[in-house]
Amino acid sequence: MKLQRPPTRSHGNILIVSLVLAAILGVTLAGYLIMTQAQNAAVARSQMWNSAIVVSEAGVEDALALINKYAGNYDEITNWCKPASIAADNWTQLGNNTYYVRRFLGQSYYDVYITNINNSPVINSRGYVPWAYVWGAAGPLLASANTPNASQPRYLSRKLEVQTKYDALFAVAMAAVQVIDMNGNNVTTDSFDSADPNHSINGLYPFSNPSMVKSNGDVCTLATITNSINIGNANIKGVARTGPNGTVSIGPNGYVTGGVYNDFNVVFPDVVLPTTSWLPVATRNYRVGGKTYDYAILTSGDFWLNSLSTSLYIGSNINVRLLLLGNVNLTGQDEIRIARNSQVRFYMSGSNFRVNGNGLVNDNGNAASFFYFGLPGNTAVEFGGNGTFVGAIYAPQAAFQLNGGGSNPRDFIGASVSRNVKMNGHFKFHYDENLRRIGPGRGYVATNWKET
Repeated sequence: MKLQRPPTRSHGNILIVSLVLAAILGVTLAGYLIMTQAQNAAVARSQMWNSAIVVSEAGVEDALALINKYAGNYDEITNWCKPASIAADNWTQLGNNTYYVRRFLGQSYYDVYITNINNSPVINSRGYVPWAYVWGAAGPLLASANTPNASQPRYLSRKLEVQTKYDALFAVAMAAVQVIDMNGNNVTTDSFDSADPNHSINGLYPFSNPSMVKSNGDVCTLATITNSINIGNANIKGVARTGPNGTVSIGPNGYVTGGVYNDFNVVFPDVVLPTTSWLPVATRNYRVGGKTYDYAILTSGDFWLNSLSTSLYIGSNINVRLLLLGNVNLTGQDEIRIARNSQVRFYMSGSNFRVNGNGLVNDNGNAASFFYFGLPGNTAVEFGGNGTFVGAIYAPQAAFQLNGGGSNPRDFIGASVSRNVKMNGHFKFHYDENLRRIGPGRGYVATNWKET
């Protein structure tokens, strides 16, 4: 007969050890799979996160393109927010100077809001990217955007806020692309503010109250050479700036109150002639104030002249754009007179603009009532004569010369941008700081960019 051996205790131990090892391997494998899944979700989230900022930036670029729609056209730059302009680009006006658009980029999209307060638009752009990773469809970084049911994708989003400012064409008193030479005696620069009663008299330069004068008569050039600005014995109540590595020469009796810097970096774009129907100046031999003017403009509109070597009168209470096809050369008793409450934008296509004689007489006394724009063919602008000039000159291709003969100083009230500058004689340059606010601009530039 056969006798059975009773099971030994070691068999049960082997079974227990095997089960424990299998459990450990299962937990390890499950943990590894969970870790891999979490890592994949994190990678996918990171990719979506990075994609969302790109979509947000696309919204910012869309908004910048809208507010700079008329950049280069100095008469239209602020018209981007007019209803016709907004509608043409499929934006919607929400009221309170707020404008909105949504655009899709495949399944991704952005919502952009522009709030325009005091001509300083603020852009808020939120970009949405669909969350397509199946194992991470919820989480604190995910946002549902107009998802009425669960079958629609959920979205990850990021938001940018960009503050902008109006990039004024006349941001400093005197600017040039090349050398500025302030030769002569009693040459000075300073500033005032025609919009501030504490720094002007009824909006005019405070000749009778020097305590109202400010010290922002900055002189700046893009030149990067030795003696980019020759101050000589001039007195600059403001700063002097050159391009990188440029230097400023100051004579024994000259000074610059605000310091000297070599960090000036600005783009001066060419003038673009407005697209319009220009009409010839028809009125001749117009008599006013005891003087007969060979040409006169008495109504608002856009006009042209071939050239001008006699007197021109621009009547009161009108808004005029004038195109000069040829040269201007005024001498003797010739003058250009702008009557009160009128605004003139002067487009110079001819190569030479020389005003001597009685000069340009601006009865308004305010620089914002006369803007001179030198087209690319305008290579010389020269002021002499006897009178005070009031206005703003923008002629980036022109040599700008200021001649102040005799013992009495001449005054220039406004601002200038030109290729270079040469000042002779006794000349006082008074910058109207209000031109930064109400004068023409290059467009809008970003001043602050942050994620919110």
